[in-house]
Amino acid sequence: MKHASPTLARSSGRYVLLAVLLLNAGVALADPTAEEVIAAVGIPPADVPRLQQGEIVSFSVSEGGAKSLASGIAMYVKASPAKFVDLVKRGSLLAADPDVIARGDLAAGSGAEAFAKFAYTAAQADEARGLLEVKPGSDFNLSSQEIASFQALQSRIDTGNDKAVAEAVSANYRALLAERLKAYQQGGLKSIAAYDRGGGEKADPSAELAGDTRENKVLARYFPVLQQALLRSPATLPAGVESQFLWINREVQKRPTPILSHHLAYSLNNGAVMVQREFYVGHSYNSSQATFGSLPYLDGAIVLYGLRSSTDQVAGLGQAVKHSIGREQMKKEIIKHFQRIKAALRG
Repeated sequence: MKHASPTLARSSGRYVLLAVLLLNAGVALADPTAEEVIAAVGIPPADVPRLQQGEIVSFSVSEGGAKSLASGIAMYVKASPAKFVDLVKRGSLLAADPDVIARGDLAAGSGAEAFAKFAYTAAQADEARGLLEVKPGSDFNLSSQEIASFQALQSRIDTGNDKAVAEAVSANYRALLAERLKAYQQGGLKSIAAYDRGGGEKADPSAELAGDTRENKVLARYFPVLQQALLRSPATLPAGVESQFLWINREVQKRPTPILSHHLAYSLNNGAVMVQREFYVGHSYNSSQATFGSLPYLDGAIVLYGLRSSTDQVAGLGQAVKHSIGREQMKKEIIKHFQRIKAALRG
């Protein structure tokens, strides 16, 4: 089964935070002011008055290669950083995401049973059937071994029975997610299996995420402890850094999409720094890592979000135009996410 080409970079502006919350001047080694961070992320001085008036403004985030898309957004809200931190930690942002079908927390050593609520329905049998017929390529993000595991199901089930197809494929996918989670929890970035694109080509989320982390200038300058924790995970976490895993089933381009996400939170004083890394995504984009945070500013807080995502859809012929279109689409998605945040903070 062939799927339409994914929309360029609808990756996850909202998508679960391997977000870096720059949440309070006290959490940074250099104790930056909001003004310093505004300058550090490159918000043009001419945009600062607009920001102060409550407009959402954008800033550039460096892209790491032909497959990389990045964008940044900032807004000023009349709410304390503490309220924003609480909103994020309670999972309110994911709960408000209309595209999230289901989600769940993952403990260390979680097996396939932890993904019990991830399932294709009989109405999604065509999507599930596509996995029975999957071949190396870009329709799904799977390793060679994972592709073989789905192909092997065909001889064991009634492929004309929608319910049987949905149930068998769901069970196989839950086992796949458990194996990817186990590999990452035990080995970190280097243990993320590459996606088989065919013809000897691979997509490598491990290298993409490592590059995103190393190139994050805000982390390097203000939160090097957190940056090193991201690069060295699962090594012992530094003091003050908390780790959490979760799975998400999100609708992306009208397709159910399993996502594995790693969150790191670094709490000090009145704020926190949080990072969210999508280290497995079922299709449409390869990986995602974002920066998301807030600092005390004027009589409220400034909230900043910087997203980097990798997608094969912007590489190759016409890549300059593809990047421009994809970046604009990404910015629109992030702005929608921020508008929900504003509404939640007012609530």
